[in-house]
Amino acid sequence: MRLYPEQLGKHLQAGLAPCYFIYGDEPLLKQEALDELRRAARAQGFDERHKFDADDGLDWDAIFDASQTLSLFSSRQIIELTLPDKLDRTGSDRLRELLRQCHPDLLLLISGPRLNQQQQKTAWYKALAEAGPVVPVFTPDARHLARWLELRLRRHHLSAEPDALHWLTLAFEGNLLAAAGEIEKLALLSLPQPLTLQALQQHVQPHYHFNPFQLLDPLLQGKVKRGCRILLQLRQEGVEAGMLCHLLAKELTTLQSLQMALTDGQSFHQAAAALHVWSSRQPLMQTALNRLSAPKLDALSRMLAAADAAVAAFDDDSAWRWLQALCVGFFDDNTPIILP
Repeated sequence: MRLYPEQLGKHLQAGLAPCYFIYGDEPLLKQEALDELRRAARAQGFDERHKFDADDGLDWDAIFDASQTLSLFSSRQIIELTLPDKLDRTGSDRLRELLRQCHPDLLLLISGPRLNQQQQKTAWYKALAEAGPVVPVFTPDARHLARWLELRLRRHHLSAEPDALHWLTLAFEGNLLAAAGEIEKLALLSLPQPLTLQALQQHVQPHYHFNPFQLLDPLLQGKVKRGCRILLQLRQEGVEAGMLCHLLAKELTTLQSLQMALTDGQSFHQAAAALHVWSSRQPLMQTALNRLSAPKLDALSRMLAAADAAVAAFDDDSAWRWLQALCVGFFDDNTPIILP
């Protein structure tokens, strides 16, 4: 069963499952999901807690000892296990063995990083999904962040005018921890409701944050202004131009391979499947191919090669100028190539 963080409360009204797997790259939502599960467990008599973290090295023998030893003070216990970025064969086998030992007086709270599509096909992931709910926690994208902020404000008995809410989405995109902290501060100020844009700009310090992967979707969609904004912020946050060159090269190569397959008469979905393009990203790729011709993709590849050459020559300023020109070039076929 797949649950999202906002569904946990209703799910827990029916009782606890023996195992939960919370995975993803959003620290606030992950921590809040774990806290909610811990509170529910304590209310049902799970008073003993053992915690094991991959960062400290997983001692599977110690984990099994904890799962099989009853405390003098509690008959119900929680074992929290944080998985590494990659689980080796031994870890996979031991984890599945642990899941087979689930019983009503043992609650497994297992957390892990964001998983790719291949990892979600592994035997250990399937075993986790069979043992209990899996709870993915991802940072809401620009389309869903406004709704998340609105609900967060409501939790603190606050509301915001539409333009104020839109400003909040820009001010905290990619940084839910900072957004939650600022909303808590706003709740203490007893400001008139609904909050106005002027009030927010006076009392709130923006803290937006992007990761390199967030640059790709706006470019595929032709949202150049947003792409350039993300690119500028990534540079300010110290992201290496070479890393972006690598990500963009992979994306452009996929687009060009799809373009060639379409020219050869293959259907888009057939070509995308052959190239292992995730189903969730196929609409984005199709949107880009509908807008960009093969010559334009070739021109973008040459610009990326120039950016990569600048990185190799330690000419950081030139590399970033090429990357900005590349972002602009993603708009459509009619956008002229502006060289740095």
